[in-house]
Amino acid sequence: MKTVLAIAACGPRLELALAVEGSATGFVALAGATPRSELVVAAIDLLVRGAGLGREAIAAVVASRGPGSFTGVRVALATAQGLAAALGIPAHGFSSLLAQATRTDAQECLAVQPARRGFAYTQAFSRDGAPVPAGAPAIAAVESLADSERPVVAPVGFAVPIGTPLAAAPRSTAEALLLLLEAETSLDATTLVPVYLEPAPASRPAAPQPPWPPSRKAS
Repeated sequence: MKTVLAIAACGPRLELALAVEGSATGFVALAGATPRSELVVAAIDLLVRGAGLGREAIAAVVASRGPGSFTGVRVALATAQGLAAALGIPAHGFSSLLAQATRTDAQECLAVQPARRGFAYTQAFSRDGAPVPAGAPAIAAVESLADSERPVVAPVGFAVPIGTPLAAAPRSTAEALLLLLEAETSLDATTLVPVYLEPAPASRPAAPQPPWPPSRKAS
């Protein structure tokens, strides 16, 4: 693949990385209260223009699919699906916890993603050339990370307790997605589906209706 775009939006910040001929050539990270959906397309254009290319040069797109920020998951997947459809290119989605584990070269780690306030999504990984799950994803209290038996790798901007053992993470989440895509032999757009470990925020329930039929008489 000549030019590949990675979109990671499941953590505290939006990350995008561009690789041309297998080498990362651009990286953008955005954090703050501004809705990411309003910034992601502008950031993509910034990346491709910085590489001296047009958006049509993108040959494949990869995105994080959760667990993590509900809004971030939707932004990453919708953008990847839109680009794949508009440009007619292959696309693929990877677990955000696997992406965190791919950021480090440690032989074992505990990958972490933000969950609801005071909690985190976690999954243990071991490395056998590439990260391999050593357990199922779980939800844990953030304060419990300080007692982790494995070094923790968490997205930039995610506050972990003082004393938490940390794994060295020399690459960004978006760059980790590029590595995962490079090793993937069959790209599949059906992987662009969200991974939730708890229900998405629900809309306000409708007001209860009385058990009797409404009167036809005017009040």
